[in-house]
Amino acid sequence: MLGLVIGQSGAFLSPLPSQKLLSTSSLSRTRHAYSLVMGLDVTSTLDILQHTGNTLLAYTDDTKPTLNAEIIGVSSIGVFAGLAGIFALLTKNLKNKNFAFTLSEDEQAAVDAVEALYDPKEEDLALTEAGTVGFVRRKQLAEKAKESYQQGRDDREVRDKTLYYAEIDLAFLAVLLGASKPSGSGVFYDLGSGVGRAVLGAAKLARWKKAIGVEYLGGLHKEAIKYEGKFKRLRGSPTQLVNKDFVDVDLSDAEVVFIYATKYSRDIDDVLATAPVGARIISLDRRLNARQYKLLKTIEDPRGDLQLVFGYVYEKTA
Repeated sequence: MLGLVIGQSGAFLSPLPSQKLLSTSSLSRTRHAYSLVMGLDVTSTLDILQHTGNTLLAYTDDTKPTLNAEIIGVSSIGVFAGLAGIFALLTKNLKNKNFAFTLSEDEQAAVDAVEALYDPKEEDLALTEAGTVGFVRRKQLAEKAKESYQQGRDDREVRDKTLYYAEIDLAFLAVLLGASKPSGSGVFYDLGSGVGRAVLGAAKLARWKKAIGVEYLGGLHKEAIKYEGKFKRLRGSPTQLVNKDFVDVDLSDAEVVFIYATKYSRDIDDVLATAPVGARIISLDRRLNARQYKLLKTIEDPRGDLQLVFGYVYEKTA
Protein backbone atom coordinates (compact mmCIF):
# COMPACT_ATOMS: atom_id res chain seq x y z
CA MET A 1 0.00 0.00 0.00
CA LEU A 2 1.28 3.43 -0.91
CA GLY A 3 0.55 6.20 1.53
CA LEU A 4 1.05 9.93 1.83
CA VAL A 5 1.53 11.66 5.15
CA ILE A 6 1.06 15.37 5.72
CA GLY A 7 2.68 16.31 9.04
CA GLN A 8 3.64 19.27 11.16
CA SER A 9 7.27 20.36 10.96
CA GLY A 10 8.77 19.49 14.32
CA ALA A 11 5.95 17.13 15.18
CA PHE A 12 6.70 14.19 12.92
CA LEU A 13 5.59 10.66 13.73
CA SER A 14 7.55 8.04 11.81
CA PRO A 15 5.90 5.34 9.64
CA LEU A 16 5.01 1.99 11.13
CA PRO A 17 8.01 -0.38 11.53
CA SER A 18 6.71 -2.49 8.62
CA GLN A 19 6.65 0.46 6.26
CA LYS A 20 9.47 1.70 4.06
CA LEU A 21 10.19 5.33 3.31
CA LEU A 22 9.89 6.27 -0.36
CA SER A 23 10.28 10.00 -0.44
CA THR A 24 10.17 13.17 1.59
CA SER A 25 9.74 16.88 1.12
CA SER A 26 10.71 19.09 4.03
CA LEU A 27 9.35 22.60 4.38
CA SER A 28 11.07 24.80 6.96
CA ARG A 29 9.98 28.12 8.42
CA THR A 30 11.70 29.80 5.48
CA ARG A 31 9.41 27.79 3.18
CA HIS A 32 12.40 26.34 1.37
CA ALA A 33 11.41 22.98 -0.13
CA TYR A 34 13.44 19.99 -1.22
CA SER A 35 11.75 17.40 -3.42
CA LEU A 36 13.02 13.82 -3.34
CA VAL A 37 10.05 12.16 -4.98
CA MET A 38 12.14 10.33 -7.61
CA GLY A 39 10.65 11.54 -10.83
CA LEU A 40 7.16 12.51 -9.73
CA ASP A 41 6.09 16.03 -10.62
CA VAL A 42 5.01 17.45 -7.27
CA THR A 43 5.38 21.15 -8.02
CA SER A 44 1.73 21.91 -7.37
CA THR A 45 1.80 19.83 -4.21
CA LEU A 46 4.78 21.73 -2.85
CA ASP A 47 3.15 25.04 -3.75
CA ILE A 48 0.25 24.10 -1.49
CA LEU A 49 2.41 22.80 1.33
CA GLN A 50 4.80 25.75 1.29
CA HIS A 51 1.96 27.88 2.58
CA THR A 52 1.18 25.45 5.40
CA GLY A 53 4.69 24.95 6.80
CA ASN A 54 4.17 21.19 6.89
CA THR A 55 5.82 17.99 5.74
CA LEU A 56 5.07 15.62 2.88
CA LEU A 57 6.04 11.99 3.34
CA ALA A 58 5.39 8.99 1.13
CA TYR A 59 5.79 5.46 2.41
CA THR A 60 4.72 1.92 1.62
CA ASP A 61 3.99 -1.41 3.30
CA ASP A 62 6.00 -3.30 0.67
CA THR A 63 9.05 -5.11 2.03
CA LYS A 64 11.04 -4.14 -1.09
CA PRO A 65 9.59 -0.81 -2.09
CA THR A 66 10.04 0.60 -5.57
CA LEU A 67 8.53 3.70 -7.05
CA ASN A 68 8.92 3.64 -10.83
CA ALA A 69 7.09 4.19 -14.07
CA GLU A 70 5.72 0.66 -14.16
CA ILE A 71 4.01 0.93 -10.78
CA ILE A 72 2.83 4.46 -11.45
CA GLY A 73 1.43 3.37 -14.80
CA VAL A 74 -0.52 0.46 -13.34
CA SER A 75 -2.00 2.46 -10.49
CA SER A 76 -2.04 5.95 -11.98
CA ILE A 77 -5.81 6.25 -12.32
CA GLY A 78 -6.61 5.35 -8.72
CA VAL A 79 -3.57 6.93 -7.09
CA PHE A 80 -3.60 10.25 -8.90
CA ALA A 81 -7.37 10.56 -8.72
CA GLY A 82 -7.05 10.10 -4.99
CA LEU A 83 -4.17 12.56 -4.78
CA ALA A 84 -6.11 15.11 -6.79
CA GLY A 85 -8.92 14.86 -4.28
CA ILE A 86 -6.56 15.11 -1.32
CA PHE A 87 -4.76 18.17 -2.59
CA ALA A 88 -7.98 19.83 -3.72
CA LEU A 89 -9.17 19.41 -0.15
CA LEU A 90 -5.87 20.81 1.13
CA THR A 91 -6.19 23.84 -1.11
CA LYS A 92 -9.71 24.48 0.12
CA ASN A 93 -9.31 23.83 3.84
CA LEU A 94 -5.69 24.29 4.91
CA LYS A 95 -5.41 28.00 5.56
CA ASN A 96 -2.57 27.90 8.09
CA LYS A 97 0.26 25.67 9.18
CA ASN A 98 -1.89 23.97 11.81
CA PHE A 99 -4.23 22.35 9.24
CA ALA A 100 -7.76 22.11 10.67
CA PHE A 101 -6.68 23.80 13.89
CA THR A 102 -7.70 27.44 14.05
CA LEU A 103 -5.62 29.12 16.74
CA SER A 104 -5.94 32.63 18.07
CA GLU A 105 -3.06 35.01 17.49
CA ASP A 106 -2.00 34.59 21.12
CA GLU A 107 -2.11 30.79 20.87
CA GLN A 108 -0.11 30.78 17.64
CA ALA A 109 2.46 33.14 19.16
CA ALA A 110 2.76 30.86 22.21
CA VAL A 111 3.23 27.76 20.04
CA ASP A 112 5.88 29.49 17.92
CA ALA A 113 7.74 30.78 20.98
CA VAL A 114 7.99 27.38 22.67
CA GLU A 115 8.82 25.55 19.44
CA ALA A 116 11.65 28.04 18.91
CA LEU A 117 13.12 27.06 22.28
CA TYR A 118 13.44 23.46 21.14
CA ASP A 119 14.20 23.98 17.45
CA PRO A 120 15.93 27.38 17.22
CA LYS A 121 17.73 26.70 13.92
CA GLU A 122 16.39 26.05 10.44
CA GLU A 123 18.34 22.79 10.25
CA ASP A 124 16.48 21.53 13.34
CA LEU A 125 13.33 21.40 11.18
CA ALA A 126 14.91 19.41 8.34
CA LEU A 127 13.16 16.07 7.84
CA THR A 128 14.97 12.74 8.05
CA GLU A 129 13.61 9.22 7.74
CA ALA A 130 13.20 9.13 11.53
CA GLY A 131 11.65 12.58 11.92
CA THR A 132 12.90 16.14 12.09
CA VAL A 133 16.52 16.66 13.10
CA GLY A 134 15.42 18.25 16.37
CA PHE A 135 13.02 15.44 17.20
CA VAL A 136 15.63 12.78 16.40
CA ARG A 137 18.14 14.52 18.64
CA ARG A 138 15.69 14.59 21.54
CA LYS A 139 14.67 10.98 20.96
CA GLN A 140 18.32 9.88 21.00
CA LEU A 141 18.77 11.74 24.27
CA ALA A 142 15.75 9.89 25.67
CA GLU A 143 17.19 6.54 24.61
CA LYS A 144 20.48 7.34 26.34
CA ALA A 145 18.63 8.40 29.48
CA LYS A 146 16.65 5.16 29.44
CA GLU A 147 19.78 3.04 28.93
CA SER A 148 21.54 4.89 31.74
CA TYR A 149 18.60 4.24 34.06
CA GLN A 150 18.40 0.54 33.19
CA GLN A 151 22.14 -0.11 33.34
CA GLY A 152 23.06 -2.42 36.19
CA ARG A 153 19.45 -3.01 37.22
CA ASP A 154 17.77 -6.36 37.34
CA ASP A 155 14.78 -6.58 34.99
CA ARG A 156 12.53 -6.88 38.03
CA GLU A 157 13.75 -3.48 39.24
CA VAL A 158 12.84 -1.68 36.02
CA ARG A 159 9.47 -0.15 36.83
CA ASP A 160 8.33 0.34 33.24
CA LYS A 161 10.12 -1.43 30.40
CA THR A 162 7.92 0.30 27.79
CA LEU A 163 9.33 3.80 28.28
CA TYR A 164 9.79 5.56 24.96
CA TYR A 165 9.92 9.10 23.70
CA ALA A 166 7.04 10.85 21.94
CA GLU A 167 6.10 14.47 21.28
CA ILE A 168 2.74 16.16 20.88
CA ASP A 169 2.18 18.84 18.27
CA LEU A 170 1.85 22.02 20.34
CA ALA A 171 -0.98 23.31 18.14
CA PHE A 172 -2.85 20.09 18.93
CA LEU A 173 -2.11 20.65 22.63
CA ALA A 174 -3.54 24.17 22.35
CA VAL A 175 -6.83 22.80 21.00
CA LEU A 176 -6.99 20.08 23.67
CA LEU A 177 -6.36 22.62 26.42
CA GLY A 178 -9.11 24.82 25.02
CA ALA A 179 -11.51 21.88 25.17
CA SER A 180 -10.58 21.27 28.81
CA LYS A 181 -11.62 24.86 29.67
CA PRO A 182 -9.05 25.73 32.35
CA SER A 183 -10.17 28.26 34.95
CA GLY A 184 -7.00 30.32 34.85
CA SER A 185 -6.09 29.53 38.45
CA GLY A 186 -5.74 25.74 38.48
CA VAL A 187 -2.78 23.36 38.42
CA PHE A 188 -1.69 21.56 35.24
CA TYR A 189 0.18 18.24 35.33
CA ASP A 190 2.10 16.59 32.52
CA LEU A 191 2.76 12.98 33.54
CA GLY A 192 5.87 11.75 31.76
CA SER A 193 7.05 15.21 30.75
CA GLY A 194 10.31 14.23 29.05
CA VAL A 195 12.34 17.31 28.16
CA GLY A 196 9.45 19.57 29.16
CA ARG A 197 8.03 20.47 25.77
CA ALA A 198 4.35 19.91 26.59
CA VAL A 199 4.42 21.33 30.11
CA LEU A 200 6.21 24.48 28.95
CA GLY A 201 3.80 24.70 26.02
CA ALA A 202 0.86 24.50 28.41
CA ALA A 203 2.44 27.11 30.68
CA LYS A 204 2.63 29.53 27.76
CA LEU A 205 -0.73 28.65 26.19
CA ALA A 206 -2.90 29.11 29.29
CA ARG A 207 -2.88 30.68 32.73
CA TRP A 208 -2.22 28.32 35.62
CA LYS A 209 -1.44 28.62 39.29
CA LYS A 210 1.38 26.27 38.33
CA ALA A 211 2.24 23.92 35.45
CA ILE A 212 4.00 20.81 36.76
CA GLY A 213 5.95 18.28 34.70
CA VAL A 214 6.78 14.89 36.19
CA GLU A 215 9.56 12.83 34.58
CA TYR A 216 11.08 9.60 35.88
CA LEU A 217 14.32 9.55 33.86
CA GLY A 218 17.00 11.77 35.38
CA GLY A 219 18.70 12.52 32.06
CA LEU A 220 15.51 13.92 30.54
CA HIS A 221 14.69 15.83 33.70
CA LYS A 222 18.08 17.58 33.61
CA GLU A 223 17.55 18.51 29.97
CA ALA A 224 14.08 19.85 30.77
CA ILE A 225 15.58 22.08 33.48
CA LYS A 226 17.77 23.71 30.80
CA TYR A 227 14.75 24.49 28.64
CA GLU A 228 12.85 25.76 31.66
CA GLY A 229 15.63 28.28 32.26
CA LYS A 230 15.20 29.62 28.73
CA PHE A 231 11.41 29.52 29.07
CA LYS A 232 11.44 32.02 31.94
CA ARG A 233 12.19 34.76 29.41
CA LEU A 234 8.82 34.07 27.77
CA ARG A 235 6.82 35.09 30.85
CA GLY A 236 4.44 32.17 30.98
CA SER A 237 2.71 30.62 33.98
CA PRO A 238 4.92 29.39 36.86
CA THR A 239 6.42 25.95 36.23
CA GLN A 240 7.82 23.14 38.34
CA LEU A 241 9.70 20.11 37.04
CA VAL A 242 9.75 17.03 39.26
CA ASN A 243 12.09 14.03 38.89
CA LYS A 244 10.07 11.06 40.16
CA ASP A 245 7.69 8.30 39.10
CA PHE A 246 4.31 9.90 38.47
CA VAL A 247 2.59 6.97 40.18
CA ASP A 248 3.95 8.47 43.40
CA VAL A 249 2.67 12.00 42.69
CA ASP A 250 -0.30 13.41 44.60
CA LEU A 251 -2.72 14.86 42.04
CA SER A 252 -5.25 16.12 44.58
CA ASP A 253 -4.78 19.74 43.45
CA ALA A 254 -4.93 18.97 39.71
CA GLU A 255 -7.33 20.84 37.45
CA VAL A 256 -6.00 19.40 34.17
CA VAL A 257 -3.84 16.28 33.79
CA PHE A 258 -2.13 15.51 30.47
CA ILE A 259 -0.83 12.03 29.77
CA TYR A 260 0.46 10.55 26.52
CA ALA A 261 -1.21 7.29 27.46
CA THR A 262 0.20 5.05 24.73
CA LYS A 263 3.65 5.48 26.25
CA TYR A 264 2.75 3.44 29.30
CA SER A 265 1.60 -0.11 29.91
CA ARG A 266 0.54 0.42 33.51
CA ASP A 267 -3.05 0.97 34.55
CA ILE A 268 -3.88 4.62 33.94
CA ASP A 269 -6.74 4.46 36.45
CA ASP A 270 -4.24 3.76 39.22
CA VAL A 271 -2.14 6.72 38.10
CA LEU A 272 -5.14 9.06 38.27
CA ALA A 273 -6.55 7.72 41.53
CA THR A 274 -5.66 10.85 43.53
CA ALA A 275 -7.01 13.33 40.96
CA PRO A 276 -10.07 15.16 42.34
CA VAL A 277 -13.62 14.91 41.06
CA GLY A 278 -14.06 17.54 38.34
CA ALA A 279 -10.48 17.32 37.11
CA ARG A 280 -10.09 17.16 33.34
CA ILE A 281 -7.92 14.41 31.93
CA ILE A 282 -6.34 14.78 28.49
CA SER A 283 -5.30 11.38 27.15
CA LEU A 284 -3.61 10.75 23.82
CA ASP A 285 -4.35 7.57 21.87
CA ARG A 286 -5.94 5.68 24.74
CA ARG A 287 -9.47 5.86 26.03
CA LEU A 288 -10.18 5.80 29.74
CA ASN A 289 -12.62 2.94 30.24
CA ALA A 290 -13.43 3.39 33.90
CA ARG A 291 -16.92 4.58 34.75
CA GLN A 292 -15.63 7.50 36.79
CA TYR A 293 -14.59 9.40 33.64
CA LYS A 294 -17.02 11.28 31.41
CA LEU A 295 -15.83 11.81 27.83
CA LEU A 296 -16.24 15.49 26.99
CA LYS A 297 -14.62 15.61 23.57
CA THR A 298 -12.66 13.57 21.05
CA ILE A 299 -10.29 15.51 18.80
CA GLU A 300 -8.33 14.09 15.88
CA ASP A 301 -4.89 15.43 15.06
CA PRO A 302 -5.34 16.05 11.31
CA ARG A 303 -1.70 15.82 10.27
CA GLY A 304 -2.55 13.12 7.76
CA ASP A 305 -0.53 10.29 9.31
CA LEU A 306 -2.21 6.99 8.43
CA GLN A 307 -1.64 6.02 12.05
CA LEU A 308 -3.96 8.72 13.37
CA VAL A 309 -3.53 10.44 16.71
CA PHE A 310 -6.62 11.07 18.81
CA GLY A 311 -6.93 13.25 21.87
CA TYR A 312 -9.58 12.51 24.48
CA VAL A 313 -10.74 15.09 27.02
CA TYR A 314 -12.45 13.63 30.09
CA GLU A 315 -13.91 14.88 33.32
CA LYS A 316 -13.41 12.78 36.43
CA THR A 317 -16.85 12.23 37.96
CA ALA A 318 -16.12 9.95 40.92
